[in-house]
Amino acid sequence: MSACGGGGGNEKPFTAPGIDSGSVSSTFTSPAPVTVAPQLGAALSGTGAIETPIDDPLDAVRFLHRATFGPTESEIANLQQNGYQSWITNQMQMPATFLLPVTRRHTEPRWREHVNSWLTVSTIAEDQLRQRIAYALSQFFVVSGQGELSEQKAALSNYYDILLANSFGNFRDLLEQVTLSPVMGNFLSMKGNQKPDPENNIRPDENYARELLQLFSIGLVQLNNDGTVITDGNGRAIPTYDQAVVEAFAHVFTGWHFKDVDNWNYPDNEDWFSPMQAYPERHDSGEKIVLNGHVIPAGQSPQKDLQDALDNVFNHPNVGPFFSKHLIRQLVTSNPSPDYVSRVASTFNSDASGTRGNLAAVVRAVLTDPEALYGHESNPETFGKLREPLIRLTSLWRAFNGNPTHPEFSYGWIDERLAQAPLQSPSVFNFFSPDFSQAGLLRDQGLVSPEFQIHNESTIISITSALLAHSIWNNTVSGSDPASAPVDISRLMTLDGNIDDQLAYLEKLTLTRPMSAGLKKQALYLIDERRYASAQIRAEELLFLFISSPEAAIQH
Repeated sequence: MSACGGGGGNEKPFTAPGIDSGSVSSTFTSPAPVTVAPQLGAALSGTGAIETPIDDPLDAVRFLHRATFGPTESEIANLQQNGYQSWITNQMQMPATFLLPVTRRHTEPRWREHVNSWLTVSTIAEDQLRQRIAYALSQFFVVSGQGELSEQKAALSNYYDILLANSFGNFRDLLEQVTLSPVMGNFLSMKGNQKPDPENNIRPDENYARELLQLFSIGLVQLNNDGTVITDGNGRAIPTYDQAVVEAFAHVFTGWHFKDVDNWNYPDNEDWFSPMQAYPERHDSGEKIVLNGHVIPAGQSPQKDLQDALDNVFNHPNVGPFFSKHLIRQLVTSNPSPDYVSRVASTFNSDASGTRGNLAAVVRAVLTDPEALYGHESNPETFGKLREPLIRLTSLWRAFNGNPTHPEFSYGWIDERLAQAPLQSPSVFNFFSPDFSQAGLLRDQGLVSPEFQIHNESTIISITSALLAHSIWNNTVSGSDPASAPVDISRLMTLDGNIDDQLAYLEKLTLTRPMSAGLKKQALYLIDERRYASAQIRAEELLFLFISSPEAAIQH
């Protein structure tokens, strides 16, 4: 699929109250459904058992916390009935729900309207697996609305739509569309990059070249297929590239700018939605030596140089383990075993039909690997991850029918409240480092804990305060403004007086393992202490107790 497709038959404009779906359209259409060998998951586990219905609802809950922005009662039942493989296939066949139409629902998009659009779509879109994968991709191919792009709300939404459109496509296609996005071109200064001109002190900008290699594809050191580091005879990691390779790629990425740009340095016609266009007169057509000594010959067009360079990156053996480990950490567990990484990377390297980079196959491999399904039992001390604050919010809304579709919905100062916001990371290095390790027990055991990097005394208080607001004050019974996406606690209130059912309901929708004896004791104490209060107050405080608990913060 081209980076600038028109409205195709698979396009599904987002529709919500107050939004005229006929008045907006997305720049992208969803790709045709990708067929993945149905036996793939069974082959990984050595059994076809994962194809059968799921007996334990907690297994379904655990899976949905990884594959969606939070389980709902109906989705739990759907997954239990159909099984993992069928559920994944059905999700992959759904048309994409894009951000751009939602961002454009206002004639003049408000400040950070792309953030509001993301919250709306991520919470209520039916194609949850695609939405969840796109979010993981946005933390790999990072751009940010902080800084120069702060006013480009629609363009940022359009960039995210590239990720949505390619979530189940091929990594090589995605790599090219990201590279030619004017949003990425602006963020990492490839847009307007020029061939050397010593007289005018112009040298090719190395920014995109460096981050493409370090962050978007192969990483800094050579890896085995299982993600472990390859070392030399002295036990030192072997670099994947040197400064000369960075410079070569920087020369490759010269001669690109906005489509039909009128002025190279000060353009008036900024096309943020079409892929960047090549301008041969600004391109360095000399020879370039890129990864592993591969030579891009002199005299080629900018387009041919770019194709050759991206092919060179895509076919590097590091891409499979480097990207696979990222996806596993985003969706399943922070500390996957080398065997888990190797199985997924092998799928990246060659799917059931021999295709490299099939993201549909990779996603399926990540989610249905034996370690993903049973790691909480086999490795309980090291398996799992801290949930991101954003996902804790979307999970709350999805579980309790918070509905951020009101035309005036806006979530102000979200990164101050939750320590992160979509497409708003402080730098190209994302919200947190994949190698961050929390001091104490985790670091002592040699474990990484990336999400802990944005959790400190201050942010824990702000995150907890946000959860307090959404449970105690911002609910449908308290008379909250519909534009604030209040959660629905009416079901909790109807279960008042039936303690076992009430606690089971909360456990099912907020936790990924049975509640501990300690949490149950706290809940029973709260119910007893509040026995003279209203059912509403008990429901609100029980909800807050569960969603703010350490048990709800950890994904098992």
